Amino acid sequence: MCLSVFNGAATLAQSMESVFAQTYRDFDVLVLDDGSTDNSSEIASQFDCHLLTLPNGGRGAALKRMVDEATGEFIALIDHDDFWLPDKLAKQIVQLDSTGASLVHADCWYVHSDGRKFERNLVLPKGACSFDHILPSNEIIASSSVFRREDMLASGNFVADTLRCCDWYGWFVLAPGRTFAHLPEKLVRYSVLDTSLANAGYRFFEAQHYLLNHKILPRIHELFAELPPDQARRYKRILVERSGIALSSMAKAMEQKGDKRAARALHRRAIKMAPGVIRVWTRALRSLGS
Repeated sequence: MCLSVFNGAATLAQSMESVFAQTYRDFDVLVLDDGSTDNSSEIASQFDCHLLTLPNGGRGAALKRMVDEATGEFIALIDHDDFWLPDKLAKQIVQLDSTGASLVHADCWYVHSDGRKFERNLVLPKGACSFDHILPSNEIIASSSVFRREDMLASGNFVADTLRCCDWYGWFVLAPGRTFAHLPEKLVRYSVLDTSLANAGYRFFEAQHYLLNHKILPRIHELFAELPPDQARRYKRILVERSGIALSSMAKAMEQKGDKRAARALHRRAIKMAPGVIRVWTRALRSLGS
């Protein structure tokens, strides 16, 4: 089990308690303190774990280092503000063994800081391949994932220069020629906090655009090499459109900050990348007409 933490003292103990409450017991715990300025390391050291304390390097660097440092056959990820149900690992290890998949992930409850709770019940297309778990968007909740360490290392591992969307990158490089499995049970309480990276607005969509344009699209011939040509072309089109949608979302964030000039430039770029997406046009026309 691998957990990276940055200033997570408020929830870290509860998260780790959910790990040690697992009915499946054959695991070691690796905690990477990513340069916390609170007492996260002190809290983690109270548990039976291997603790790494490093200067802050960001989420991508933390994921890469944990995979490198881990020694087990499987790696299960959990964030310091997420919580597992007691039978999570037991059920997922059984599925990994029975399917031979490289990765298995589960459903969750999205739990907001104001107490609201929503179910995530993923439905994948019939005959879904590994890429259908991550396209058109990433459906794999990192804290619900368990994957084979050797497969991730053979794929090239996570990379340090992805501060956000870094787990999505890992799933992209792991997917080619391998099977992903989804366990349709809610086994994780996933915290949606005001400080969550996914709620970081412009920065999140900028990171998504960077990932798609600089890390994934340049490698599509390699990543999709084993797919039928029609399927590979469809996935490429989806990736380009997702990049355009990210630009459109960046433009919307710039408008909210009052920078209409920058927003309009982003809208024009978004239309070129995603000309068939209605919301890209709607946002652009609204902005350009104002």
